[in-house]
Amino acid sequence: MLRRFNLKGMLALALLVYLLTLAWHLPASFVWHRLSAQLPVPVELQGLAGTLWSGQVARITVDGIDQGGLRWQWRPSALMRGQVQLDLEWLPRNSRVQAQLKAGIGVVRLEQVNGRLDAASMAMVNKAPFLLGGTWLLDVPVLELRDFEFVSAAHGRLVWQEAAAGLPQTLALGHLKAELDSRDGWLTMALQDQGEGPLGLQGDARWRPGQALQLNTRIQAREVADPSLAGAVALLGRPDRQGWVRWRAQLQ
Repeated sequence: MLRRFNLKGMLALALLVYLLTLAWHLPASFVWHRLSAQLPVPVELQGLAGTLWSGQVARITVDGIDQGGLRWQWRPSALMRGQVQLDLEWLPRNSRVQAQLKAGIGVVRLEQVNGRLDAASMAMVNKAPFLLGGTWLLDVPVLELRDFEFVSAAHGRLVWQEAAAGLPQTLALGHLKAELDSRDGWLTMALQDQGEGPLGLQGDARWRPGQALQLNTRIQAREVADPSLAGAVALLGRPDRQGWVRWRAQLQ
């Protein structure tokens, strides 16, 4: 009886090890072919290599828009906390962002999001109706979503260095920043300029998945601003005694 029990136990253990080995070496392409048809928007992957746990994609196209490459590495220790954790490296055009992704039941959490995005490249690949310039710097320790509908936690900072925007050419705006927080399921942003640049900015914004970005700000074109920027600000409304123009908008 003891020998039979030991034999059954050894066979069960061997089967378990075999199944875990198969899962560990499961090709990412095998998993992708079974998931791609279930996504809400068309996503194409080029240069998909590696396994479900450690791999890379040379190019990701979402709804026809090139979003660059992606690398990932699974952290198995997170399973002890009931989470799936991946170390991510996103490589859009002329840019690089690193982050940790932790996913549980109904919760997706990004931590230690750091990197830079080239504003001109991002505007081009995302087919923005205007030109952008400068660099977006990301330093976001926490961004957590619940059920992909609500922002349950957020903390960090976004800085737009040497900001520029416009059409048919960009106009210098200076250095702008946003301090991130969360409130009532929304990601909130405290907006302001950094110094005496061409554009003065004060106010706030809020966003959550599926909703437009809501801006409640006041802006002014300072004396160093290009005349075209001053003209654009004047079109938004009448300035107060300090030269500020109130600007509220919703951006999709």
